[in-house]
Amino acid sequence: MSDALVYLRERQENGGFNRAHGLRVLTVREGYAEILLPPSNDILNPLGNVHGGAIYSLCDVAAGTAGASHGRVGVTLSASINYLRPGYAGEPLTAVTREVKCGKQTAVYEVDVTQGDRLIATAMFTMYYVERPLESLS
Repeated sequence: MSDALVYLRERQENGGFNRAHGLRVLTVREGYAEILLPPSNDILNPLGNVHGGAIYSLCDVAAGTAGASHGRVGVTLSASINYLRPGYAGEPLTAVTREVKCGKQTAVYEVDVTQGDRLIATAMFTMYYVERPLESLS
């Protein structure tokens, strides 16, 4: 793994929101990321299922990590998500990205969230690259 990808992994796992919720970068390579959200009672809704906002945030981190794997800082420009079935307490969720397009100013990522062998949600994220290299975030 390149130094830039090692830096990205450490940055993603040790930053405020991500660290507070225990997000872990399972895999990162150019244009691709797998992110794990561990089980926690803090991410459940009043029904006892994983809150939709937690699932959305997991997708956002996965798309952002995949976008940043190109060495550039990106922010979410737009996103849509389809919740397919509930996420249950006690099991981790994993987000896996697929790069649809990576251009000069924007990138598009499809993100699937699974819990075990169940597909929980699918999302599309468009990332906008700001004029900053990844290393400027230190």
